[in-house]
Amino acid sequence: MPNFEYKARDGHGRLNTGTIAAPTPSQAGAVLRGRGMFVVAIQEALGKAAGVAHKPARPRPTPAPRPRATTVDDDEDDEWEPVVGRQKIRRQDVITFAHQLAVMVDTGVSISEALMCCAEQSESEGFKRVLEEVADDVRGGRELSAALSVHEKVFPSVMVSLVRASEMSGTMGKMLDRISKYMAKEAATARKIKGALTYPAIMISAVVLITTGLLMFVLPRFATIYADRGAALPAPTRLLMGLSESMTTMWWAYLAGVAALVGVVIAGFTTDVGRGIVDTIKLEAPIIGALFRKLYITRSMRTFGTMLDAGVPILDMIPIIRSVTVNRHYDALWDDVDHRLRGGSQLSATLFSSELIPRSVAQMVFAGEKAGRLGDVMHKVAEYAEEEFDEQVKQATAYIEPAMVLTLGAIIGFVAIALLLPIFQVSQVAAGG
Repeated sequence: MPNFEYKARDGHGRLNTGTIAAPTPSQAGAVLRGRGMFVVAIQEALGKAAGVAHKPARPRPTPAPRPRATTVDDDEDDEWEPVVGRQKIRRQDVITFAHQLAVMVDTGVSISEALMCCAEQSESEGFKRVLEEVADDVRGGRELSAALSVHEKVFPSVMVSLVRASEMSGTMGKMLDRISKYMAKEAATARKIKGALTYPAIMISAVVLITTGLLMFVLPRFATIYADRGAALPAPTRLLMGLSESMTTMWWAYLAGVAALVGVVIAGFTTDVGRGIVDTIKLEAPIIGALFRKLYITRSMRTFGTMLDAGVPILDMIPIIRSVTVNRHYDALWDDVDHRLRGGSQLSATLFSSELIPRSVAQMVFAGEKAGRLGDVMHKVAEYAEEEFDEQVKQATAYIEPAMVLTLGAIIGFVAIALLLPIFQVSQVAAGG
């Protein structure tokens, strides 16, 4: 029977080391947990006999308690950057932390010492405070997953669940490395969708600003010239002149209209009815609808695969899957999945009956269930969906760029032609009408 070296904390939070004989690391972890110990790390021992008495580490003085850092979420999950105090915590800070912690735990550094080391190296004061608080909790005997869950706005629920699973199996180092890779892929996906939507947003803003500038500052000068000459203006010119005059004399009405539009948009993201409408637009709008569908499938399948590999029960995953899709229609889908799974149905049965999941994806999930390799299949589905998502982003960009350029050119061209038409009618202008 193989021997395993372990590091574990007792009920008083003291670190203990030693060796134990067990068929597998999971069973070794189970034996230690049965003794009331929290497993920090387990690895196969080389050339050492089992049963070596464990040595409790010298207890550390407990630091004075400090006020808890509070966190505030941003509006969009894709822009997940909570704020601690006045310091914004970036997603990349947490990804780097998970990677550093994985390396240090694998090299035998205790979790509390690794947490303090990560805190000292953090460039974000807010994140440093959070890590110090987590380290204090771990030194006090709290499990790492429980310490992380206190800061639910900083550490995603996926990360907390995976850490909890690693504590039960004694594979903390490997799981932290998997967490950092998972979060890095999620961040890359978020950047892609943000990049795809940034360009049209910039172009639309440019169209609005340029058109407003022409109507409020350029057109009034031409209106004075044409009025002095008494010219009979063409219909396009009269239309622009009337619009320009209304914007300069009734600017408050336009400003009120913009404020009302902003209010409607805010209500769309904050009220139940508004969120339902926005979520429907995300899925049904031309071009961007396909982007969001691919995004939700990629995120959900990747999360499914990662958590299945970690040994998280599938029913415990559903609330976490709901948190990564962030859409009312997909929320209803995962609620249906949860209900049917509890009734004994297979996951693929619900996916086959949903219009939100492509039949090809449901077919692959069905094959994974039959083969008993659902975790591997979920990873492959996520890779497949991500490739389609990348291709969809390229196609969307290819369509959006010329459409925005043509729109901007058409508006500016119409304004220019409307201004120059009277000049083309030189004879009428010179005669004064």
